[in-house]
Amino acid sequence: MRILITGINGFVGVHLANLLSRYDPSCNIVGVDLNVDNFFEKYNGDQNKVELLNIDLTNSVKVEEIIKDFKPEQVYHLAAQASVSDSWKNPIGTFRNNVFGGINILESIRKFYAICRFLCVCTAEEYGIMDYNGAPIKEDFKISPTNPYAISKAALDFFSTTYFLAYKIPVFVSRTFNHIGPGQSDRFVCSDFAKQIAEIEKGYRKPEIYVGNLAAYRDFLDVRDVVKAYYFIMNKGKPGEVYNICSGEKIRISDLLDILLSYSKVKNIAVKTDNLKLRPIDNEVIYGDNTKIKMHTGWKPDFSIDQALKDTLQYWRSKI
Repeated sequence: MRILITGINGFVGVHLANLLSRYDPSCNIVGVDLNVDNFFEKYNGDQNKVELLNIDLTNSVKVEEIIKDFKPEQVYHLAAQASVSDSWKNPIGTFRNNVFGGINILESIRKFYAICRFLCVCTAEEYGIMDYNGAPIKEDFKISPTNPYAISKAALDFFSTTYFLAYKIPVFVSRTFNHIGPGQSDRFVCSDFAKQIAEIEKGYRKPEIYVGNLAAYRDFLDVRDVVKAYYFIMNKGKPGEVYNICSGEKIRISDLLDILLSYSKVKNIAVKTDNLKLRPIDNEVIYGDNTKIKMHTGWKPDFSIDQALKDTLQYWRSKI
């Protein structure tokens, strides 16, 4: 199997590559990222089966060369500017990176290898603010993105399904809810909490943790369950379909913080609000319905939220 992974050196990309090395050790992987340094320090498979390319996906010529020469049978398109906060600071760059890169891949597949299976990794942020009376979000709910990151992903979501309808490219779209786990950047809430706790334990900061909005409810899933869902969608899903990837349960951010604080070696850590961590627009509740992916593919999560949080904290303890 010839597999192309964009964003391979990111948080999710590394976990996906490791999963593929276990599920299909004979597969040949081409990994694309803006920075591929130190990837093999995190990769557990056969390094001879992986080729790394330092490429900007907005360069259409380079993308065409990859698809034409390698002819991937599967493309996992993970590469993106994935921070909502950063998207407010640089909306133009976010749209350029997230939309144009994906279109270049779709166009190249259309031209050179239209039987390639393409997974477009999108986001639950696309659903935006809606009145759904507390029910979990399903794939047929209207999308109404309310931040630049979500808008960019919604655009590529539409492009992907359009290429399925127009050119019969076997496209799949995931709308992935919040995911956590070892290796995640501290730009994201649980990893941010875990890093601060690890720094406090080491004596590098006072016993104070700085937070944003703790009242919001979100749907969190371990990254190792997320990449397994990507694999199941790619290999067992139905082309043209959109799949929520989520736990199906909501949890308050303050409860996640409480769990992490309960694991800390330092007690009585003060919690303080940092206004810079607050978003201009923030949804009160976002959680999903994962019935469809379970029915179509047989996927189910393996990791509990407690395990995900423990492993995230342990990761930061090893890094600090």
